[in-house]
Amino acid sequence: MNPRDDEPFALSPEDAEPGAPEALAPGAQALPGAGRETPAQPAPAAGGLKRRVIADPPEIDQKQGRRTAWFLLVLAVAATLMMAAAGAFNTYADPYGLVGTRALPTLTTTDRSIKADYVDRLARPPQLIVLGSSRSARYEPSYLHKKTGLRVFNGGINAVGGIGDAWAMANYIHSRFPGAHPAYLWLVDVESFVPFAVDGRTASEPRLNQYLGGPRTGTHGARAFAEAVWTSRRSLFSWTTAVDSLHVLEHPAAVKKAASKYRTKFLPDGGQVPNPYSAKEFALRFPRSAKRYTDLYKNVYHAPDPQSLRYFQRTLALMNRQGATPIIVLTPINPKLLAIVGPLGWDTRHRQVVRFIESQHARYRFRFLDLTDIAKFRGDPVQFYDGVHMTELNTRRAIDYVLRQTGGVPR
Repeated sequence: MNPRDDEPFALSPEDAEPGAPEALAPGAQALPGAGRETPAQPAPAAGGLKRRVIADPPEIDQKQGRRTAWFLLVLAVAATLMMAAAGAFNTYADPYGLVGTRALPTLTTTDRSIKADYVDRLARPPQLIVLGSSRSARYEPSYLHKKTGLRVFNGGINAVGGIGDAWAMANYIHSRFPGAHPAYLWLVDVESFVPFAVDGRTASEPRLNQYLGGPRTGTHGARAFAEAVWTSRRSLFSWTTAVDSLHVLEHPAAVKKAASKYRTKFLPDGGQVPNPYSAKEFALRFPRSAKRYTDLYKNVYHAPDPQSLRYFQRTLALMNRQGATPIIVLTPINPKLLAIVGPLGWDTRHRQVVRFIESQHARYRFRFLDLTDIAKFRGDPVQFYDGVHMTELNTRRAIDYVLRQTGGVPR
């Protein structure tokens, strides 16, 4: 399975401000039809200004006004009832797993829940934890085990702006094995610091969401339910969600089958089932990623997000408290995509991210390598699934380079 690349960005078009209507422009004459007779124009006043004759506004029929008010009131009540009905229906169906009713299967096929399940099933704590976005998914635990001899778990999660997700995953694994002292390989993207928000897939997994402001795992009752509804209100009171709720209600077996099929793409160590490189697939996927990151840099990512920066610091502090000196790697980017987004803001964001990470040496222990340029580790520009996701050939070369530069995984 290929790394998913489907996190949406909310982009707002700029509205062009219309000019003043010609009839109301400075120096225009009185509006036509203001009266039956056109009075003679008075002589210009001092300064060349003209006195205007403004017609009295038409009188409003009071009966018609009351009928309009009643109509608007009925319309508002009907709209409120319809929205309430949609919200109740969406809350019951819960197509994205935001509330946790679990009355029906969910449409979301999230790796967050899958990996949290695998963490729950671990018999022994991992000795090396891989964190990151979907770009980290191809860093094979089996290959890292071969190179280091350590038990490895890949906790990377499909997300843009996923610093908060890394914080949540590190905390959840620590909660399962509080006495463990794992090492960390943290794969950070330049885009990891986009404006942070907990999206639906994180919010739908309470084991992780509890570290991002959600209710603690295991909490039940009316209050916890009300908090979940309030947090997800924008989605629950949406007609688009209602369409998905109806789909889940009509085809529960098909939805459940799709979720089960997606789960088979992941291995118990958190890695993904191998997928061969295909030039045809790259030709299909690259234009999508080029458009996606072009939109990101043009419309969204104008500076590193302060909340993401704080989560980065909190995660480093947690790792240090566990006795770890993590390796932080800034992930590679396809040179073809870099040529497109570099002038749009990537070059500036890259400098800002590097400067921020290096500034943290004064407070935290870690090793830092910038691998955005694939020439550093002899990366093959062809061995990409799209603009940012590398094949196993390139990730293995990156792993070998990191281990050579650091002398092995610091403990």
